[in-house]
Amino acid sequence: MHNQVPSDPFQQPATPAAAPPPFPPAPPQPFPPAPGQQPFGGPVAPGQYPPGFGGDPFAPPPKEGTNGWAIAGLLTTFLVSGLVGAIFAVIALRKIKRQPQRGRGLAIATLIIAGLQVLFIAAIFAVIVVDERRDAAAGIDDVVVTDLKAGDCIRDFDGTGAIYDLPTVACTDPHQAEVYHVYTFPEGSYPGTAKVEAESDKRCGAAFEPYLTPQTENMDIYYLYPRDDSEWRQDRSISCVLVAPSATLTAPLTK
Repeated sequence: MHNQVPSDPFQQPATPAAAPPPFPPAPPQPFPPAPGQQPFGGPVAPGQYPPGFGGDPFAPPPKEGTNGWAIAGLLTTFLVSGLVGAIFAVIALRKIKRQPQRGRGLAIATLIIAGLQVLFIAAIFAVIVVDERRDAAAGIDDVVVTDLKAGDCIRDFDGTGAIYDLPTVACTDPHQAEVYHVYTFPEGSYPGTAKVEAESDKRCGAAFEPYLTPQTENMDIYYLYPRDDSEWRQDRSISCVLVAPSATLTAPLTK
């Protein structure tokens, strides 16, 4: 009879001999990436900032200072002509659009001022045309002083300042003055203002005597004469004018 060692009921059963290791497992394969997607674990592209609004990488850098055409346009508008200034302003706007630079406000202001000048000139011409048509309808004809002749009746006569033309009307129409005598100096150099005035006073006074009546004795006598050498070379005549300052004439005085 063999003696046996008593068994321990709490003893773990003996570990069986280790089985040979199986073949090593294959490394995990990643899922294939979707088209256009970078696979996991691949290199990552460096981050980029989002593009700014309105940027143009090909636009030229802005110039310093104010566009010269814009400045020239504004000055030309005041000193020369609004039309020329407007042309300069358009050139300035085109250049500023291609090459950013200050001066756009000046160019726009030039165009506005030039437009106002055109409107102002057009208004002046319109007034002149209206006046000429009105005078023509009323039988009024503006006559250059050097073209006056005896018997011309003048609608309005101020007698102050330089006079270059006068509104003549028919002597039966209401008028204020009448040319009663014209005298032409002999050829020669300009004798001077004092001598011309003295001769004009003498000639016009003598020519008035035949027209002296109770109606004309209180009227004023004016004479128009060449005031300098330039006017003397153009015309050497003097015109004697009889003026009724506070009355309206409706008949000729010299006929």
